[in-house]
Amino acid sequence: MQVLSKTASALLTKSLRSFSTHQVLSEAAKRGLVLGVLSNNKLLNADSASLSNAQQQSLVAKAAALGFSGEAGKVQTVLSDDLQQHIALVGLGDTQAEAAKISTTETEIVRTAVATGVRQLLQARKVDSVTIAPMPHAQAAAEGAQLALYKFDQFKSSKEGEDEAPASINVSWLDSTQKEWDAGQITANAQNFARDLMNTPANFMTPTLFAERVEREFQGLDNVHVRVHGPEWVKEQKMGGLLTVSQGSNEPLRFLEIEYRGSGADTPVDLGLVGKGVTFDTGGYSLKPGRYMDAMKGDMGGGAVVVAAMRALAQLRVPINIVAAVPLCENMINGKAVKVSDVYTSRAGITVEVMNTDAEGRLILADALHYVTDVHKPTALVDVATLTGAMVVALGEHYTGVFTPSPHLWQRIERAAHTADEPAWRMPLHDCWDAMLKSPVADLSNIGNRAEAGACTAAAFLRQFVHGKRTGKGILGDQNNDEESSPKWAHLDIAGPMEAASTSGYHTKGMSGRPTRLLIALAQDLAHKKLN
Repeated sequence: MQVLSKTASALLTKSLRSFSTHQVLSEAAKRGLVLGVLSNNKLLNADSASLSNAQQQSLVAKAAALGFSGEAGKVQTVLSDDLQQHIALVGLGDTQAEAAKISTTETEIVRTAVATGVRQLLQARKVDSVTIAPMPHAQAAAEGAQLALYKFDQFKSSKEGEDEAPASINVSWLDSTQKEWDAGQITANAQNFARDLMNTPANFMTPTLFAERVEREFQGLDNVHVRVHGPEWVKEQKMGGLLTVSQGSNEPLRFLEIEYRGSGADTPVDLGLVGKGVTFDTGGYSLKPGRYMDAMKGDMGGGAVVVAAMRALAQLRVPINIVAAVPLCENMINGKAVKVSDVYTSRAGITVEVMNTDAEGRLILADALHYVTDVHKPTALVDVATLTGAMVVALGEHYTGVFTPSPHLWQRIERAAHTADEPAWRMPLHDCWDAMLKSPVADLSNIGNRAEAGACTAAAFLRQFVHGKRTGKGILGDQNNDEESSPKWAHLDIAGPMEAASTSGYHTKGMSGRPTRLLIALAQDLAHKKLN
C-alpha cells in the first residue's frame, strides 16, 4: 500500500501540466489495469501489478487531484506515467464497514467495483486487454469482469460510430487464487448464456432452436445426458397443460430434459429444477398490452437460467445429482388456440378450467413438476418462472419471490441468495389461497376468483401438482405445514429480476440472466450438505 507524499504531489502537479488529453490518449497503449483502492487512497496489491513505489505515488497523486479517495462505488481512470496502460482505480473503501453501511456484502462491493472499472476502460479508453490486480474475493472479481463485458449485438449489421467496446477482450488475473477466479468465470459465463437465450428474438429462439442450442452447449461435458422430447412423447405422458398452451402456435413444442450425475449413477437425485420455457407469450386470447409485449421473448427466462446453471454445475464438476426439465412452447393465437373457459386434464389427472389464457406458464410448469416428482423423485424440487406481474408490483426488479412450505429449503435458498448476491424474499404460502382456485366445472381454475394475491394464488396452483390436490379449506395457518411432504419444493417467481431497467456495475440493460448464480450456489450448498 502506498500513500502520497507532499514531494510526490508537487512533482505530479507539474507533470500533469505537461501533457494534453489528446496527446496522452494518442500515445497510450491499449492495455488496461483494474486496481483496488481502499479508504484514504491506499492502493491494494499494486506491487503485483509491477508498479514501482514512484509509480504508485504518482497514481495516488493523480487520483487525489481529481477528487478520488477510494470510496466504495467510485472509479477514477488515469494514465500510467510511461503511457503504456490505462488504470482504473476502483474504490473498495473499508469493505467490511462499507458493506454494513450500505446493507450489502463485501463480495458485492468487489464484484461491482471490478465491473465498473472494466466498463470505464472499455468504453472511455477503448482498451483491448484488461488485467485485474489481486483483491479480496477472486470469484466475485471474475464475475464482475465477465458480466461487465456482456453485450448483445449479433443482429446489428454495422457498429461503426457506436460507443462500444472492442469485439474481443482479454481479461486476466494477477494472483495465485486462480481456482476461485476460474470458478467466477464459469458462473458469470453461465449468467451471460442465460442473457443470450433471453435476449434473442423469438423468431431465432423457437422451442426447437432453444433445444438445439442447449444440446450444442452440453456437448463434451461429463456425466450429462440431454434428451429432447417432441409432441408425441408429450401426448404419451398426458401433459395436457403443455399440449393446451402450445396448440395455438405453428411452432412445435419441445420438452427438454437434462440429467447431471455428479455424485454417481446409482445414488438418488438430490435436486430437481424446472424452468418455464414459453419462448414468446402473446397472452393468447387474454391478449397482453402491445406496449410491453417485446419483453415476452424473455418469458422463457426460467428455462434459460435453469439450463445455464446446469451447464455451470457440470463444468465445475459439483458432486451432486440434478435433473432439470424445461417445457418449451409459444403462447399464440390461431383457430386452434385455447379459449377462456376451456377445460383440460393435466398429467396429474387434475382437471383445470382455463379462465385466463395469459396465465399459461403455470399450466406447463404443472405438468413438468408432476413429471419430475413422479419419475425422478428428487429430494428437493425448485421451479423458476417469469410467472406473474403481481410479483413485479410486490418486489420490483431486485428481488426474487420465493414460495415454499419448507423452512429448511428456504434456509438453503436464502443462504444461496446471500452467497450469490442475488436477493430473494420469502412470500406467504397459506391454505387460504387454495379456496380461491375452485372452479364450478373442473377441479381447479388456473387463476384466483378475485383480483388479488396473483402471485400467491399462482404458487398455490403449482403446489397442487407437487404434493397432490389440496382440500381448499381456506385456513390462514402455518405455511410450514408441508414440511414432511416429499419432495421439499420451492417456487421462484422471477418476473421482477428477469430484466434490468438500466446499465450499472455488472448489470446491463435488458434481460438479466438472473438468478442463475443463485441456483448454482444452491446446488453447491446442497452438495456440501444434503437436505434431509
